[in-house]
Amino acid sequence: MEPPNLTLPKVGTKPSKKMKLPSPKELISHYESQGVDSQEASMKVIEDLQKALFSVVSSGRGKHDKLLTESSRKIDAISNRLTVLDMKLDSKPGYVETFAIGLASGAALKGIGALLPHIIAPIGNIWNFVSSAVKSSPQ
Repeated sequence: MEPPNLTLPKVGTKPSKKMKLPSPKELISHYESQGVDSQEASMKVIEDLQKALFSVVSSGRGKHDKLLTESSRKIDAISNRLTVLDMKLDSKPGYVETFAIGLASGAALKGIGALLPHIIAPIGNIWNFVSSAVKSSPQ
């Protein structure tokens, strides 16, 4: 019994030629040689290319795409939080605005304090007049 004749590839050597991808014209001529008309051959070539493209895109990239999607989602969330924080900081007044608000409110309180006795005294007089009129009138 004789051992089978096998040739093993050498370790560390690369193939000298890369596999050349057929051009669209070559693919069309391949289908036409099988007896398919030109338009149908073109449709088959497009269908084959779409299938090949889909298989390349969908195979082996699932984890990478999920990681990329998750990272993109996290970056969007962080960006939204920073935008909200920036809006909150922009909406608060600075030192100068706070001082101006304090001066305006102090002036308003002082003005109200000056006007309040002139407003309360006549209201008090009216109240006293009405209450004395009610007491003196017969029931």
